[in-house]
Amino acid sequence: MSTHSASHRSALRVLIVLLLSVLVMLCLAPDLRRLWYPVGQLGYTTNGDGLVYAVEAGSPAARAGIVIGDSVDVAATPPQYRWYVVGDTWTWASGEQFTFAVVHRGARRIVTLTAAPEASQDALRKTFIVLNVAASVVFIFVGAALVLMRPSLVTWGFFFYCLAFSPGNWEVAEELFPYPGAYLMYALLGVLTAIGITGLLAFSVCFLAEPLSRWRRATLRLLPSVLAIQLALWFFAEYQTNWAGGFPGELLTRLGYAIQSLIAMFALFALTDTYVRARGANRQRMLWIIVSFGVSVSTSLAATLLAIWVPDAPYWLIYGLSLCSIFVPLAFGYAVIRHRVIDVSFVVNRALVYGILTSVLVAVFSLIDWFFTDYLQLARLGTVAEVVAVVAFGLWFNGLHKRVDAFVDATFFRQRHRAQVVLARNAAALPLATTATTLNHVLVAEPVRALSLASAALFRREREGMYRRQDSVGWGESDISALDAGDDHILSLALAEGGPLSLYDYPWRHHGVPTGSAHPVLMLPIVVRQRLVAVALYGAHLHGEPLDPDEISAIAQLGPAAGVAYDHLDAEAMQRENEAMRKELETLQGVIAELQIQPT
Repeated sequence: MSTHSASHRSALRVLIVLLLSVLVMLCLAPDLRRLWYPVGQLGYTTNGDGLVYAVEAGSPAARAGIVIGDSVDVAATPPQYRWYVVGDTWTWASGEQFTFAVVHRGARRIVTLTAAPEASQDALRKTFIVLNVAASVVFIFVGAALVLMRPSLVTWGFFFYCLAFSPGNWEVAEELFPYPGAYLMYALLGVLTAIGITGLLAFSVCFLAEPLSRWRRATLRLLPSVLAIQLALWFFAEYQTNWAGGFPGELLTRLGYAIQSLIAMFALFALTDTYVRARGANRQRMLWIIVSFGVSVSTSLAATLLAIWVPDAPYWLIYGLSLCSIFVPLAFGYAVIRHRVIDVSFVVNRALVYGILTSVLVAVFSLIDWFFTDYLQLARLGTVAEVVAVVAFGLWFNGLHKRVDAFVDATFFRQRHRAQVVLARNAAALPLATTATTLNHVLVAEPVRALSLASAALFRREREGMYRRQDSVGWGESDISALDAGDDHILSLALAEGGPLSLYDYPWRHHGVPTGSAHPVLMLPIVVRQRLVAVALYGAHLHGEPLDPDEISAIAQLGPAAGVAYDHLDAEAMQRENEAMRKELETLQGVIAELQIQPT
């Protein structure tokens, strides 16, 4: 019975998710029509009170004498035209006519405008339209996938957030249906927005925060009230702006944006609080979400403010800011699905490095193009110079990449850079080690100190073939002191690898070794003349973040250097043994000689 009921719930969940996803995508897809058929525009923009604050030169509005400071008398406008003559004044296609009332310096007059095609769609604008729709598909897909794989209040809340706040454009779909279809579409958007912002609140309060604290439980109890307030404010603002007209339409609009911004800031606070209290890998997961969500909130708010109150803002800036919201579903999906989460600082480092390299390349080509094409007016010579620049950049890319990487590390990630320098110096000094104690310290204590690792241990092969623990940090007395026959497979893999071996990819012991962040995640083989003489085991960072590729490369330098040191120490040990054996032989020979010359 329970299995049958569970299957019904699962089928219902899939149906609801698919229907909502398809519905929202159908509302966003009409924006692609602009790639081939431009929408119509009246050429002016009003605020929530119907006050005109922008008029495009040469537009139908400008030709009709509408100027900044005029106001649209919505109440005196025929009902079928009210929606289209306030706000951004878009229409489904050019050629449509709209009759409405305009108040200019206290005098009311009736005007009739014929919508003109929107500004020409250049390649960049079309690219942004496609990217917006593609980003919306990613938004909805990630949200739907997560709620289907792991249904919970957290994933449902995130799914509705993805539906409501994907960067796609609803405005074209709002003009698709005749009166009163636009009002119904806007009402649907309002319901989704209210549920989405409430879902964001639920997601931020509950994600990785078990058990819930008192203020988090209180926040969950307030969710129905938050939803009701959002719905009431949205519909009141819609009625006042698009039907009744005048004050307080703009006030209600600003109040709605203010409440949404406050909820977003509270969500960011809740996520930050979860990050502060998180331990292990969850801390790094939260950092990914906080960074992406912080970027999304700030850029979305900036895009909204620019679109509403800065009508002359470049379209590419608004589109670019809106697209930054794509980081939220990607980061959340990555944090939920991936068992290992790469350190944020490593990704930021790579982004800066390749961003600088790309900027240098673009600057060089721009300078060449300006100098030869605009200044000297020698386009053919400029083409030759660009080819030469491409070849030179290809030849110098590796060296330039290393220099830029070192510069970024030294400037923005000093602790990481200092750790790599420390390990590199230790690797250079290892062949000069004169005692096994020094060697053990460099292989165990130095990586732990430089990289803030939770554990490290060194197992050295003894003459009987057993690998025994020589030194360790973060290992207890109850943990294994020697490797046994069950470890032969991992040791063979390490010898075959010849370098650091990820214990994520090749799972090792779960018993007899430290747990949590101290659990070994990396094995470093130390090879002398194709013989595995020792292995070093390293845990993750103290807060659970795994080692990133740069840190693994820094540790890898210790392996060959330790091999040289072990070879040197073994040679000295053999030399001392030979010298002791030689002295013992000489002593025995002297004794024998004395016995031979003594009389019987």
